[in-house]
Amino acid sequence: MDSGKDIILKVKNFSAGFMKDGEVYSAVDRISFNLKKGETLGIVGESGCGKSVTALSIMRLLPVPSGKYMSGEIIYNDRNLLDLSPEEMRLIRGDSIAMIFQEPMTALNPVKKIGKQISEVFEIHRSSLSRREMERETLSLLEKVGISDPEQRMNEYPHQLSGGMRQRVMIAIALACKPSILIADEPTTALDVTIQAQILDLIKELQRESGMSVIFITHDLGVISQLCDNVIVMYAGRMAEKAPVDELFKNPLHPYTAGLLDSIPKFEYKRKTRLKSIEGMVPSITDYPEGCRFRNRCTFAFEPCALNHPEETEVSENHRVNCYKYGG
Repeated sequence: MDSGKDIILKVKNFSAGFMKDGEVYSAVDRISFNLKKGETLGIVGESGCGKSVTALSIMRLLPVPSGKYMSGEIIYNDRNLLDLSPEEMRLIRGDSIAMIFQEPMTALNPVKKIGKQISEVFEIHRSSLSRREMERETLSLLEKVGISDPEQRMNEYPHQLSGGMRQRVMIAIALACKPSILIADEPTTALDVTIQAQILDLIKELQRESGMSVIFITHDLGVISQLCDNVIVMYAGRMAEKAPVDELFKNPLHPYTAGLLDSIPKFEYKRKTRLKSIEGMVPSITDYPEGCRFRNRCTFAFEPCALNHPEETEVSENHRVNCYKYGG
């Protein structure tokens, strides 16, 4: 069970969506989870399952006016982030809670030098620092994230850096104010395998040094197994399963989780073995089926699945699943 004093973030029965043609469609539907101090929590699922919407909601960065926070609470330091004014949220965003975005080439400003973009964080959240102190802190951050020749890189623009270097800059910006929570939204997606491994090692090392909590969002279960303590599996805006990482890999309960794990290539496969897949497609946000949203792709679906979405069932300590196979 979670110890209340160790919990740094609580997401409680939270829903968010987008306005289209005068109607709000939920992209994230009644999700709940806790994040503990020093924990790395993975959120995994296919594209469109609500992973990034969850992350952007914690940061209060859903696009305006189409994005809507529909219900629930996001509690940080005994304050509901959804109740804060824009100015109050601005003081938290980038300071106590920071985010590494999926594509640094679009997240970084193409017409500002790297040093200026990092120092802007200090201008907002550490305005008492002198210009020289900001420059010194910026150099220190670039060194910490493994960028060679930081004095030169400070005066370069994003297009002059490689993809891996740009992502390191994003990490430096996120860590500038020593946040207590770091949200990493698929930070290695566009990188080759070698650079991906370096970025993952860097995040792990920086977390060990600072003790921060990390929410790591990905579609890659291999990354989850390397980096995370606990994992949430999402499907079509809802949570399918929550468990410690080792437990999830040994004993996947939800048919969707089992399907994801079965789709990973195995070393024992013979050449030209057809890889397993989950038949069908994730439903559109405007066309979710009644009942369990996975039922049209599920080989175990039966009558109750079409009536209502299954409630969360605790199968063992810290292992919960939303599936009628286990009570629902």
